[in-house]
Amino acid sequence: MKKLFFLSLLFSCLWPLAAPAQSTNGITNGIRHLTIYDAGVAEFLEERTLELQPGVNTIEWRSLMPKTFIGTIRVTAEGADVTRQNITYDGNEVRNEKSPVLHLTIDNKGAAGVRRIQVDYLAPGLRWQADYSLLLEATGKDVPPKSGMLDGWVTIFNETGTDVSAGAVDLIAGEIALLSENDGGSGYRPLYPAQSNVGAVSEMVTIEAASATAEVGGLSVFARIRLGKNISMKANALVNRLPLVQRAKLTLTQRNVFEHAHNEQTVARGGFTLQPRGLLTRFVTRNETGITMPAGKVTLYSRDNDLAQIAGQDRIPITANNAEYTVSPGRSSNLVGTRRVISRKSVQCRSEENCYGGSKLITTVEIVLANRSAVEADAFVREGVEVGDGSEWKITQSTVAGERLGEHSLQFKLTVPAGGRTTLTYTVETK
Repeated sequence: MKKLFFLSLLFSCLWPLAAPAQSTNGITNGIRHLTIYDAGVAEFLEERTLELQPGVNTIEWRSLMPKTFIGTIRVTAEGADVTRQNITYDGNEVRNEKSPVLHLTIDNKGAAGVRRIQVDYLAPGLRWQADYSLLLEATGKDVPPKSGMLDGWVTIFNETGTDVSAGAVDLIAGEIALLSENDGGSGYRPLYPAQSNVGAVSEMVTIEAASATAEVGGLSVFARIRLGKNISMKANALVNRLPLVQRAKLTLTQRNVFEHAHNEQTVARGGFTLQPRGLLTRFVTRNETGITMPAGKVTLYSRDNDLAQIAGQDRIPITANNAEYTVSPGRSSNLVGTRRVISRKSVQCRSEENCYGGSKLITTVEIVLANRSAVEADAFVREGVEVGDGSEWKITQSTVAGERLGEHSLQFKLTVPAGGRTTLTYTVETK
């Protein structure tokens, strides 16, 4: 009789292991939710629905990812208490290493019935990145484009060594502080804000995103981008790509910028011969995609009839919806300029002047911009101001009106005629 009672109790404790797979909210047993950061770390939320008997139940959870960060495991049992977690390394072998197995002891104080069990944890081996292509509109010779079309893609790299399938996949764009596994608890690893096998997607992928001030636990630190549902990433397909945004129309404003520190001169090496330098071309636009755009590389294409060719590359920073950002294909070959310091001298201040140290620094600079195209062009000249003994400075003479751009910088806006040139000479006094 005692032997029969012992066998009955053992069968009751092990019963959840034999329970058939069930479905909760349309999500089949497995990874219900996957959140991927772009620094080789992902958050896995696994879910099972099991028949729990009254009292103590023991469960083996053999689906943990390889190299799971054990200290991040969080287990919740619907209507029951998790009283113990044991870890053994006798699971599936991945890349010559045994995967961890989670042994759970769950105390069900209620009646027998189906309960939902969730296991949430971090594991390495998944990362993402975003990249974009910007097709500039076709224009006439030397006419800057005023519009373009943006496509964005997200690439997921599956380096776990095993197949990964999830009911929903999110991407995190932003800066998250996560402790490194080897930092001894004294530092953190910042994660910056990023695909799955296209053939595995059973429905049109839609993008949903939180606002730029998405709140998590009361902290607005990141934006969450919903990549899609029922996504699979095979172990033998390391690189998987899915669309982020497609055919987004942009309005572009071209800016030509000539920017230097206070001591730079465009002179040839070994002498004082002026060497013209192309102005940096920037396209200013606004994020009107409806989502927070993750940071990523953008490739610019220029269009000539039905031919599109690469015109340059740049990086787009993480950009909130409706915020401005700029991209640059490089330096212009039509709009060029030279910069030289005509004079730089320190003079004694007059008795009525309030000068730090009794002297002031007077610097005169000449900027010459030349336009080799057949179209008039505007240009922004941005100059650094040398800080002398004090921090007070002013423009005492200038051929073109200037404005303060920052604590130690100023800006001039010039118009350069087609086929002509414009000269700017200014003097700054620092005291």
